[in-house]
Amino acid sequence: MHSQNIIKLSVVVFLGTLALSGALVALTVWICRKRGWVARPRSDRWHTGTPSLFGGVPIWLTCMCLCFATVPFSDRIVWKLLGASSLVFLLGLVDDILHLRPQSKLAGQILAALLVVSSGVVYPLQQNAIINSAISVVWIVGLTNAFNLLDNMDGLTAGVALISAVYLAIFYGGNGSWDYTLLAVGAAGAAAGFLLFNFNPARIFMGDCGSLFLGFLLGSASLLEVTHVSGVPPLVLAPVVVLAIPVFDTLFVSVTRHLRGQAISQGGTDHSSHRLVQLGLNERSAVLLLCALSIASGAVALVARHILYSRAIGLIGFWFLFLLLFGIHLFRSEMIDSTHNPHAAKTLLRSLLTRDALAFLLDPVALTLAYYLAYVLRFRASVPRSDMDLFFRTWPIVLALKFISLWGFRVYRRSWWRGSKTDPYRLAKATLAGEAATLLFLIAIYRFSGFSRLVFVLDAAFSWALLMAIRKSFSLFRNSLDGLGSGHGDERRVFVLGTSERTELALRFLRDQRIACAGLIDTNGGADCGRWVWGTQVIGGLMDLSRLGTNHSVSEIVLPENESLPCSDTEFRVHCQQARLRLIKLGLYLAEPDAKSISNDGQTKVDSTTTHSGTSIQQRPNAQISSQR
Repeated sequence: MHSQNIIKLSVVVFLGTLALSGALVALTVWICRKRGWVARPRSDRWHTGTPSLFGGVPIWLTCMCLCFATVPFSDRIVWKLLGASSLVFLLGLVDDILHLRPQSKLAGQILAALLVVSSGVVYPLQQNAIINSAISVVWIVGLTNAFNLLDNMDGLTAGVALISAVYLAIFYGGNGSWDYTLLAVGAAGAAAGFLLFNFNPARIFMGDCGSLFLGFLLGSASLLEVTHVSGVPPLVLAPVVVLAIPVFDTLFVSVTRHLRGQAISQGGTDHSSHRLVQLGLNERSAVLLLCALSIASGAVALVARHILYSRAIGLIGFWFLFLLLFGIHLFRSEMIDSTHNPHAAKTLLRSLLTRDALAFLLDPVALTLAYYLAYVLRFRASVPRSDMDLFFRTWPIVLALKFISLWGFRVYRRSWWRGSKTDPYRLAKATLAGEAATLLFLIAIYRFSGFSRLVFVLDAAFSWALLMAIRKSFSLFRNSLDGLGSGHGDERRVFVLGTSERTELALRFLRDQRIACAGLIDTNGGADCGRWVWGTQVIGGLMDLSRLGTNHSVSEIVLPENESLPCSDTEFRVHCQQARLRLIKLGLYLAEPDAKSISNDGQTKVDSTTTHSGTSIQQRPNAQISSQR
């Protein structure tokens, strides 16, 4: 069928399935309300209302009705895939009613995945058919559970499923695979119709029967075209890129729960969406941000299919590095707290996953990507095979010499995520020294035969840029979230003393209360002034308080719990009094004005620190730093 006809018919089919799904969901909501089949609030769940259950039923019915009407029974692969997906749907439905054990659900998912793989749908990463089959089963089962775990906030799973299915439909339609396109379009229409009733505030939940069905269907469908393009790396990676958001969310949640000694299958409010809300976004903004990332992932996969594969690998590498940084910053509190958790996993794993140690993971990835991009841009078109051989032969040497140079210039003396004014100069010196050492080594060993000088010029520039981007990423991440979470009216502004991890807890609490931090006050003798820490700039020291208070129109300063003072308590109070700043002591579970805090008229008194919008920082015995729904 011609591609233009496929597009027109796909639009018609999508609108039809959207209408059918919407009608079936509305009917399901009415029946569940009448029968009392609704979700009650629970401590380990995010919702507070009573949405209807069994939203996966209309999703499954919509997909089956579409396929019965449009897909011929002669297409055995599609029908086998639908049959296996239906088994997973029934498994999820039984779990919604009877609450099966995780082991039973996993066994059922593996059996269904084996049925799909037996029909010839495999992930062709190796020449060995057994290895490919095993990888395919892991991929399908893993993605099935990834969508199940992603179903933790109104509209999130349905939105990501809709976006992923649309991209799969684009891939299959572009290749002229009409039956595969119909399958993806049907999933997209079913998810879109359900999303009309599931977006915040949700009127219905899809349950395990819906999330497991969509995850299994999309995970299996993502491998349909891959079976024909096993020799082209970007196309082999396309399923991972398109479905990157549920994969990354599951990966980070699994790691952090393992660090806490918590079962991965256990429910909780520790997913990407929950953490975005805890960092200041509202629920809709958090879901829309993750959906936007899913759209970007699909766009990366789409572009990668239409450019030279050497460039596509670089593009995909950039995107995965971005998602890795996003996950590290989003789950950063776990990287700190896990080191103090006596019930966490192995000590070695905790040590490797501390935030400072992650530099030894991020920097090699960045340096490898820089060296690869230097080769790709040097030759613009396809990199000659001889030069790619040189790249693979010299890559370990280049990486080792650069790492030694970074270590020698004390780049790892400071925490990479805190940033420093001297980072650009220190990284520039370390990068140039590492590049010089690499050149000398290659001249001594290979006499520089066959190497391009421009490659190493580009490599030095890319290495410095990527290393800088990693170190600036934390402040950019927090500033971006602050921008997305803004718009709550006039905010009260305060100073916060210190730059330690206790300061970060204070900043998180203040953001939760919609109180803005005008800047951090240095407690290290001026060493931190000008730096960005926890996404906030250190704007001065204690001696600058009077000037800063006037310049920033701030009349209060927050002292986090157990924060070290650079002077005695009496001297600190004198500084606050001279600057006419009211002192607020902020603890982990409460925030209260200091008994000797200073009012704007210079007199000591106790005050009720009320914000312009009427909210207060008061004693709250059970208040959490990050509120949960």
